[in-house]
Amino acid sequence: MNKTLILSVLIGGICGNISTPIAIQPVTAAPLPQLERSLAAPATIEVLTPGAEPRRELKFRPAANSKQTMVMTMGMSMDMSIDNSPLPKTPIPKMVIKMDLNVQKVDPSGDIHYQFAYGDIKVISEKDTPPAMLAAMQKSLKSVTGIQGNLVINSSGLIKSKNFILPKTAEPTMRETLEQFNKSIDQVTTQFPSGMLGVGGKWQVNNAIDAGGIKFNQSAIYEIMEISDIGMTVQTKMTQSALPQDLKLPTLGKDVKAKLTSLNTTGEGQYRVKFDSLLPITGKLLLNTNSKMSIKVSTKEPLTNVVNNIAIDLNISDK
Repeated sequence: MNKTLILSVLIGGICGNISTPIAIQPVTAAPLPQLERSLAAPATIEVLTPGAEPRRELKFRPAANSKQTMVMTMGMSMDMSIDNSPLPKTPIPKMVIKMDLNVQKVDPSGDIHYQFAYGDIKVISEKDTPPAMLAAMQKSLKSVTGIQGNLVINSSGLIKSKNFILPKTAEPTMRETLEQFNKSIDQVTTQFPSGMLGVGGKWQVNNAIDAGGIKFNQSAIYEIMEISDIGMTVQTKMTQSALPQDLKLPTLGKDVKAKLTSLNTTGEGQYRVKFDSLLPITGKLLLNTNSKMSIKVSTKEPLTNVVNNIAIDLNISDK
């Protein structure tokens, strides 16, 4: 296999697993269908400050049979160098993903039964995007259109049960990843803290995460910018970091040896959520990830050092 192709697959796997913008979402199914995550340990949630009066309890309270549609538009840019030699920058198409959510019922305890489905998944070509890249992305994403599932979530955003249904049209490689994601969907929720919070209220969520074999720590701080009985506007800042570790990505051949030397992510954004809707109605998040790794394609090849910078711009709307 060509070394540049292997590096591209490796970077793509890290990008999909690490830099996915879960911090912006109070509770949601995965923004990207290739996401795979599992918790290495339960999340810790801490209220940093309760904020100003009047304060309210943060709870989801949707009505049975209510519906919501969320559209996510993600742009990404990437700079990579191999052994200190920069690679030509390739324009990466934007992805537009539509997600529909239906509240099946709400239990007296407050547990919410949801059914979700991914609708249209589109790829928007950027100027000078290679046709082969565009075609490959369109084919892969088309094969997973129609993903659906069911979730039972309590009013604070904790997933209590889940069922993930894969479309028969999914390609084998995508199907394997989606099945892995079904086992780790818990990580794509951000739980609300207990207690009463008002404007200026802050809470912190810390996670130790295993994302596709990449272990890292994530910390997200949420601050309430505006709140009413209807909903609130939340500002979030997040960081991710990883210690040196061997990488075992399923997309790489068994003879390829890869090691992550360091990884650091910073992100910030703001979203608007209504308490009668599970998904944000508007939102924007910017993420930047810097990673360093070494890769050895075969015993006959020298060790290759790679530095990669990824920037993600995610926009959320309800139309």
